[in-house]
Amino acid sequence: MQTLYLKALEIQGFKSFPDKTVLSFGEDMTAIVGPNGSGKSNISDAVRWVMGEQSTKALRGGKMEDVIFGGTAVRRQQGFAEVSLVLDNTDHIFPMEESEVMVTRRYYRSGESEYYINRRSVRLKDVNELFMDTGLGREGYSIIGQGRIDEILSVKSADRREVFEEAAGISRFRHRKEEAERKLERTQENLVRITDKIDELELQVEPLRAQSEKARKFLVLRDELRGLEISLWLEQLEKIRAGAIKTLSDYENAVRQKEEAQGAVEALYAAAEEHAAQMRDKDVEAEGVRFQMMQREADANGLENAVAVLRANIQNNLENRDRIRRELEQQEGRADSIGAQIAERKERLEALVGELDTLAAELSAKQGEAEEAVRSAGTLAGELEELRRKEAVENASASEARVLLSALAAAAQELLDRDEAVHQELSAGEERVRQLQEGRDAAQKELAQAREDRDSLQNVLNGYGLRLESRRKKAKEAEERHVKLQMEENALHSRIHMLSEMEKLYEGYSKAVKLVMGEARRGQLKGVHGPVAGLLHVPDHCTVAIETALGGAMQHIVVEREEDGKAAIQYLKRRDGGRSTFLPLSTIRPSDFRDQGVRREAGFVGLGDELVQFDPRYQRIFSNLLGRTVVAEDMDAAIAMARKYGHRFKIVTLDGQVLNPGGSMTGGSVSRSAGILSRANELERLNRQRAGVEEQRAAAAQAMEEARREATAAAYEVETAQAQQRQHEDAILKLEERLAHFDAQLTDASRRRDEQRRELEQIQARSAQTEA
Repeated sequence: MQTLYLKALEIQGFKSFPDKTVLSFGEDMTAIVGPNGSGKSNISDAVRWVMGEQSTKALRGGKMEDVIFGGTAVRRQQGFAEVSLVLDNTDHIFPMEESEVMVTRRYYRSGESEYYINRRSVRLKDVNELFMDTGLGREGYSIIGQGRIDEILSVKSADRREVFEEAAGISRFRHRKEEAERKLERTQENLVRITDKIDELELQVEPLRAQSEKARKFLVLRDELRGLEISLWLEQLEKIRAGAIKTLSDYENAVRQKEEAQGAVEALYAAAEEHAAQMRDKDVEAEGVRFQMMQREADANGLENAVAVLRANIQNNLENRDRIRRELEQQEGRADSIGAQIAERKERLEALVGELDTLAAELSAKQGEAEEAVRSAGTLAGELEELRRKEAVENASASEARVLLSALAAAAQELLDRDEAVHQELSAGEERVRQLQEGRDAAQKELAQAREDRDSLQNVLNGYGLRLESRRKKAKEAEERHVKLQMEENALHSRIHMLSEMEKLYEGYSKAVKLVMGEARRGQLKGVHGPVAGLLHVPDHCTVAIETALGGAMQHIVVEREEDGKAAIQYLKRRDGGRSTFLPLSTIRPSDFRDQGVRREAGFVGLGDELVQFDPRYQRIFSNLLGRTVVAEDMDAAIAMARKYGHRFKIVTLDGQVLNPGGSMTGGSVSRSAGILSRANELERLNRQRAGVEEQRAAAAQAMEEARREATAAAYEVETAQAQQRQHEDAILKLEERLAHFDAQLTDASRRRDEQRRELEQIQARSAQTEA
């Protein structure tokens, strides 16, 4: 017996599972236990939800958005919920080649839901069909919660039957049967519509044949035009080729002239360079000449100055010579007086020499006395010198003591000052370490919060990205639908335009009708109302019957008076336009239908003139044409009526079979002359359809714009989230740098604090030694 195993359950963002959680199941029994409120039921809800559960009541919620994690005081809410169910397919219970089957469901807060089977996008219908007959369906018995047994037993027999069918493995076939029946019904409806289309197209064969003739002529003329265009193109190509050859020759001449001019320009450039070199050489020579001129001018100025100095010296020498001559003359006059003064000086000198000898004798005596005094004072001087030496030694010892005392006092004061400074620095270092530690802790908390915000934002960004992809897919589908509706609208417009042109040109009518209506439109024929087929409106279900009943009378032309009909007949005779029947309003008499009892017969649909709609002034026309025509549902009803009333009136069935007065029968396929009435109905129906398509296209355009706006908004959300993520990343980098800076500062401050402590210990030790 084949066994289906549940291998794993992946939950992310579903109810109480904000982070991605994977539950792996072995082949043995697995039980999940825990206290109330621990989230056990959320796991079964996740399994039920991923298998396509749509009832929020069954999921213990008020709305489907409740399945997404709503956030807490310290945790942001999630943007989507996703659950994946992994089943073992080794025995190929599921019609797939893979050995494992993963069913995934994703739901966004915007209300969009996505389904995947083995990571391929599918519909909910595909998921339901996958689980049919496996016991895992929504109506199956795979998940039985509290009260489920009583609910199964108390429900209606039809609902209980679904459970039994799921257990018996036949629900898939029942759903397939229902789906096949629905397809058969739609196919039957399509066949009916196709039959109607075939009937309508058969009516269009004749107009299309004329159009095909026109198309053939158009193709012939188009081929002729194409040949003429080709000939014209060849002639133009020949002219262009000749022009291209001439242009190429001119280009080559221009290139050659350009090369010659380029050579001449290069030669002129070379000559200019040579002349420039010569000019530079001449400038160097001129500069040397100017330098020599300046040297010569400097030498000349020096010589002029020397000449001026020599002239000044000569002048001075001449003046000194004259002065010396005058002084010599004056010295000669004073020589006599000087001689007298010399003699006087000699006498004074001799007197002074005598006094000097006397003084020298006295000095010798005094020196002897002094030497005696010196010998007596030598002993006292030695003692004084010894005392002075001892005093100097004592003074030096006292000075050294004072200096040492001052040095010790200064060292002690320095130790005290340094101790106090080190204490203050140590306190400041401790405070600095504490502040740095607090700053580091704060930066660490900010970094942890920033990383948590980044991770949370990454989750939101993933949700935004998935939503953006979904929105873009939705926008693409809306655009494709809009394009499809636009194409359908264009096709309807083309069809309406064609039918309108056919109505305007009276396609399907005889040549005589076309000529008369054309002349009446130009105002040449008066009193012409138009053909019978253009003056009435027939319901769709009676179109074939009325067309058959009227027959050729559909192309009869209604005129105001007999004179108007006469004028039209004469016009046809002049133009050799064929023949036509005219129905003057002034002469036509209505029919008198006396067999009113036929209204009570089975299969009676109505009288011909009562089933159509027309202007009241044409009452007698249509009474005359259709007043004695009965429309029946089918041939059997028509035969029964004709037998009962002795074949006194015409009976037409809805499918176009005719029982004529007197007993003759006409039937078979629908006449090709029909279609004029159905064309008007089709035109009206197409106008209504076009209006509906225009509304759908407008709605599709609005939906497309809305989807584009949603996609743009989702893209903006993604860009905003990415910008926020970049800001978080920058903040994290700054915080990491700041934390590293704090660590470095804290290490440095700790090192300095330890050094200060060691220095303080050393100071205290030195202070103790000093005191000792």
